[in-house]
Amino acid sequence: MASLIYCELLKLKRSRMLLISFLGGVVTPMMMIVDAVKIHYSDPTTAITLESLYHSCSLYSMLLVGLIVSTVIAAYLFSREHTERTLKIILTIPVSKHSFIASKFIMLLMWVTALSAISWASMFVFALPYHAVFGIAEFDVAVAVRYLGEMLLGGVLLFLTISPFAFLALWTKGLVVPIIAATSITMGNAALTNEALGALYPWTASYLLVHGSIAQTGYSYALAAGLVAFVSILGFLASVVYFQQEDIK
Repeated sequence: MASLIYCELLKLKRSRMLLISFLGGVVTPMMMIVDAVKIHYSDPTTAITLESLYHSCSLYSMLLVGLIVSTVIAAYLFSREHTERTLKIILTIPVSKHSFIASKFIMLLMWVTALSAISWASMFVFALPYHAVFGIAEFDVAVAVRYLGEMLLGGVLLFLTISPFAFLALWTKGLVVPIIAATSITMGNAALTNEALGALYPWTASYLLVHGSIAQTGYSYALAAGLVAFVSILGFLASVVYFQQEDIK
């Protein structure tokens, strides 16, 4: 298994997807700072806090930009051997299909959580010059440290809820269908973020779980967590079963 993961890392060494994903992790914190500058000039009396910056960054990372970027990564990881026509060669070595798929999911988990860490660090780095120029109310490093744990947990839950898109990449052997599906899911997130029904929508529920907002919806944490787990397990099982039965040509 370790060798398979190492091979995945080697394949990414010269891939442009690393740079693209890095930019995807940085773009959300940058948007938050741009929005803060806009608010400052439109209404200077509005206080911008580090808490509000990180809260918004986490929101967009899990429900909007981060979901799309993570789906692109998943689609890339799970379809590249098909698009590059190297899968048949890879499977000639003594490695099981289960191990091959497991290594893909482990690599996806590492990548998505790394992007969460990049978004967290970028938010703090971008906040420093803003604080120096305009000032940030309640600028406390302890807030940033607390959000590190929340954003890493958010990355793990994001990984769990994009497993169905990994299956779509395997099934369609491409990027287009998973990205279209993720875009549709993102629209659902936008509509349900502030609604009680968001607790029943796994992709929105994951965000509500991280930020402890499930109780406000009237639904239980167990129900929301169960729905996230169901979607995740469904994606994992579908990927494993499909790939195990697929006739490699």
